[in-house]
Amino acid sequence: MEGSTFNKGDFDHLIRLKARQLRKESHKGITEKQIKEYLFTVKWNDLDKMPMCAIVDDIMGLGFSDLFGFLSVQVIKEAKNLKLEDFKDFISK
Repeated sequence: MEGSTFNKGDFDHLIRLKARQLRKESHKGITEKQIKEYLFTVKWNDLDKMPMCAIVDDIMGLGFSDLFGFLSVQVIKEAKNLKLEDFKDFISK
């Protein structure tokens, strides 16, 4: 559409649609926040210089395997800062 702009509401709507799609594909734990973190951390270095069509393609083309790799690294980074006692619920006696 000529003259239209891509705003935060449009962006948030696309993220919601992608999260809903992934959940329908049996990836129930995926959140909108995780999708945004992946896109801003991995895919987009300079969002201001990206054309709208590239942003839309990145969101809608995002697959679970892309997110899984990113989230796996995030969990490892978070666990690195924990103490053994933080895992007491997982350790059997």
